[in-house]
Amino acid sequence: MTPGAHVAAKIEVLEAILLGVPAEKALTNWGRGNRFAGSKDRANIRDLVFQAIRCRRSAGAWPDASSARAWAIGALRANGVDPAQLFTGVGHSPTELKAYELKTQAILELDAWDIQDWTAQELKMFYGDTKAREMAQVLRHRAPISLRANLQKTSLAELQSALARADIITSVNPICKTALTVHSNQRRVVLQEAFAKGWFELQDAASQAVAAAIPIEGRVLDYCAGGGGKALALAGRSGAKIFAHDVNLARMTDISTRAVRGGHDIEVILPSALDPMAQFNTVVCDLPCTGSGAWRRSPEGKWKLKESDLKKYCELQRNILAKCSQHVAAGGTLALITCSIFQAENQLQRDFLLKSYPELSFVMDKQYLPSTENDGLYLAIFKKIK
Repeated sequence: MTPGAHVAAKIEVLEAILLGVPAEKALTNWGRGNRFAGSKDRANIRDLVFQAIRCRRSAGAWPDASSARAWAIGALRANGVDPAQLFTGVGHSPTELKAYELKTQAILELDAWDIQDWTAQELKMFYGDTKAREMAQVLRHRAPISLRANLQKTSLAELQSALARADIITSVNPICKTALTVHSNQRRVVLQEAFAKGWFELQDAASQAVAAAIPIEGRVLDYCAGGGGKALALAGRSGAKIFAHDVNLARMTDISTRAVRGGHDIEVILPSALDPMAQFNTVVCDLPCTGSGAWRRSPEGKWKLKESDLKKYCELQRNILAKCSQHVAAGGTLALITCSIFQAENQLQRDFLLKSYPELSFVMDKQYLPSTENDGLYLAIFKKIK
C-alpha cells in the first residue's frame, strides 16, 4: 500500500470511531475486511489513527468532527505534514483537496495542548502553566517502547547485543538500571529468541523505576496485580516469591506463563482465596486510575474522561486502600502506585492515607511525569508502625 492508501484507510477507521466504535475494534474490523493489507501496512495505519486521536483537538475534531476526512486532514497538518501530498486521487489515495480544504484554520493556544479544558485546568493548578503545557505536548506524541531486562538471566550489554543482531537498536534508559529503550524494529522484539528465553519483558521505564524503589522483605503481595508487570519486576529484582492478587481473575491469566518464562516464583491468589486476615511484609497496591500518565498509549481516554469519572476513581481507590492496608503486617511496607498525573489520585490520596490511618508513617513519594523516556507514574511508600 502507498502512503496515500494508508491515509484513505485511516479515514475509514476514523469514520467507524466517529460512529462510536472503539479504536482497537475499528482497526481490527478494518483489518478483517481488508486482508490484502500486510502487517507493515496495518501497523502504519494504526500509527496514523492513534496519532489522529492524540491530536484530535488541534486537528479541529474536538468536541465534534465535521467528517472523518476533515479529521484526517487536520491531524496531518497538526503533525507538520502537508495533506496535499497525500490527497492526490491517484490509485487508492483520497481524492484531491477541495478549495475550502486547502485553507488552514487558526487554532487557539489551548487547542494546541490537545487535552480537554477541565484537564488542562487540573494540571495547571497543581503543576503551573509551563510544566502543564510541557506534559500536554508530550502526550501528543507516541510513547517510547521500553524493555525490562531480567538480570537474573542476562545483562543489559548481553541483551543489547542479542537484539542488535536482529537489527533492533536499543539504548540504556536513565530512569532505571534494568530499562532499555527500543529505537528500531519495535514490533519485532517479542519475536526474538531472547524474549522466549525470558531475558526481558515489555515494561515502561517509569513502571520499572517504581518497582525498583519498593522495599522487599518477607512475604510480598501485589494486591492489584493485573497482568503481573510489577510482580514480575519485583521477582526479577529480588528472586523472592511474590503473591499476585486481583479482583478480576481474567486480568491475571498470563502471569503464570510469564513467570515460568522469566524463571520467577509467583503464586496467583484467586479473588476468593485471599484470607482477609492474611499478613504480608510488603503490600503493593497499583490502583485502578484514569491512566492519564499513559494517555499516549490509550489516547481515547483523554477525550472520554469526565470530571465525575475522576471523582469515582478516587472513591474506588480509597475503598481499595482500606482493604489492602489491612494486609500490611506491623513494621511492614505499603506501596501506593498509579499511572496518573492528577493530584487527586496521587498526592491527595497520600494525604488521605496518612490522615485516615495513623498507624501508617510516610517514607517517601515520587511523581514521574510523561517524557520522551517514560510514562507518568506516582509512587508513595508508607511504613506500618509496630
